[in-house]
Order: sequence, then structure tokens, then C-alpha cells
Amino acid sequence: MQLCLCLYLRNLPRCRRPRHLPVVLVIPLILFLIFTGKLEEGLSHFLPLFRYQPSQFSTLIVSKPLPPLLISPSRACSNLPFLLILVTSSPSHLDRRDAIRQTWGSRSTSALSDSLTVFLLAVPESQDEKAVLAQESMLHGDIIQAEFADTYQNLTLKTLVGLTWATEHCPNAKFVLKTDDDVFVNTLTLLKFLKWQKGPLYMGRLHWHVSPIREADSRHYTPMDTYEGNYFPPYCSGTGYILSLDVVRHLLVQREQITLISLEDVYIGLLAYRAGISPLHSAKVAGSMTLPHDGCCYRTMFTSHKVTPQRMVEAWAMLEEAENKWCSLALLSCKIQ
Repeated sequence: MQLCLCLYLRNLPRCRRPRHLPVVLVIPLILFLIFTGKLEEGLSHFLPLFRYQPSQFSTLIVSKPLPPLLISPSRACSNLPFLLILVTSSPSHLDRRDAIRQTWGSRSTSALSDSLTVFLLAVPESQDEKAVLAQESMLHGDIIQAEFADTYQNLTLKTLVGLTWATEHCPNAKFVLKTDDDVFVNTLTLLKFLKWQKGPLYMGRLHWHVSPIREADSRHYTPMDTYEGNYFPPYCSGTGYILSLDVVRHLLVQREQITLISLEDVYIGLLAYRAGISPLHSAKVAGSMTLPHDGCCYRTMFTSHKVTPQRMVEAWAMLEEAENKWCSLALLSCKIQ
């Protein structure tokens, strides 16, 4: 790069600016935006310009009533949380639930972050698991259980039960985070972000241009009579997405028009698309990406996926230690390692 030292010397000709300086500056900026996900954040704001095509959806269907609740923490929302966190879990994942209760979902953390964490479960096959789950519910008071089999195919149903419970039992919450029991959530950082959000919100790790799988032997199978399009509308990864409560209500209304499918995050995206609600991408939601086991990453990101119970506890300690660290360019470094 040519140096403009001659600007300081009166007797020498005035030098010209390097012609390639803009390119030198723009390329690193573009790469930074791409790798951090900030470019997707910007592009997602243009999604409202596109409207759904009703022909892509199946014929209007009146949805069946949701299964009744077997367990419901009746006084869970008595403290009027700002953020309700719904964690889908399996009966056998007690160690994961306990790790969350000890860390980001603990009562002390919930008080600081103005949040409430509850777990969504269905009915296990084993009588022993049923008994253990009942005792767990009595001990912690944070279990929501509905009367249907706890299987992967019923994950969408489990999420709908949780969202319906939110509107009926926690109507004063401003936002709902739906996540999984292997996800670490930085509730304090997320709360600071949400305090500035106004209006409808459906936000997470955005999936674009995803084709339905038509092979009947795949667990992600989507038949043509359910969805006819070649691509799903953009939707947020089911590992963690945030909904304002007004959006939750709009989504539940659309249940009567879209056939239930087992792809929970896709189904929520279809409900949103039908309701005219566009998802927003957040670079701080990991989605299915596995991040480094690093304090700066846990401090910077809203969610981190595939975190074991042991690492969940370690991450909580690392997060506290990272409060006094200089985490420069953490968003970039955590995603390219």
C-alpha cells in the first residue's frame, strides 16, 4: 500500500490515494459479516417482501384438540416472568434437566434474568419412569406433561402443548424461548437484548432454501399431500428460537389450516409463513452448530448446542470467569474454530 507521507512535505508533489484501498477494506469486512452471520441477519430483514403461496400448503384442515395435561405447574408464572423458556426433554434425560437447574435455569439465575424455565415432556413407556417423573415434578415444580407418547415423531405436538400452556398460564410473559435440553442458554445476555425488542418477533438460527425429504423411510419424511412446495419457507432451527407472545398466539391460530408434521422447527416456520410473520436471523443463536468449549463463546452467544450435563456445569463456571475477560472478536473466533 502506498504511504501518503508526501502530504506532510510541502516541496513534494501531492500524492494520490491508493486505488485499491477500498478493495482492501471491503473484502475483510464482507468476510467478517459472512463468518459471523451478520450478513444473514441483514438479509433476513428483507423476508417480509416475499409472500407465501397458498397452493404450497395442503387443503385446509381443522386440527384436533391438543392432548390433555397430566402435570402442570399451576403457580409457576406467579412472578410474571419477562421471558418464559420452554425446554423439550425426554423422561430419561434427568441428568440434563438437573444440569440446567443447577446453571442457567436455576431459581437464582431466573430471578436475575427475569425468566422462568420449564420442561416439556410426554408419557414414557416404563412405569418406573412414570413414577420417577412424578416425584421429580413434585420436587421441582417445573414439569409440563401431556397425555401422548414421548417419541421423536411427537416433538411438534410437545412444542404446541408448551406454546399453548404459555398463552393460558403465563399470558403476561413478553417472550418465549423454545429450546432443547442439550443447549446452554446465556439468559442474562439474552435478556439484555430482548429488553430493547418491540413488536412481533420470531428469531433464531435461520435455515434457508431447505427441500422437503420425500423418501418414506426417512424420519424427516414430508409427503406431498402435506406440503407441495419444492422448498420450505425460511424457518428457525428448533435448537433455539425466540417468539414474542403475540406471535405465539398468531401461530396457534394457524394450526387449523396446516397439517401437523413431525419436523417441529419446519412446522413452526410454516405456521409463521401462513400467518405472514417473517423470521429473523440472529448470529448469536448457534442453531445446530457446535461451538468451542470456551468462556468467551458462552458469554457472547445466546445459545450453544450439544452441551453435555458435565459441560453445562463447566460452561456456567467458565461464563462467570469470562465476565472479566477481554473477549475481542469472540463472535468470529467461536464460529471459525
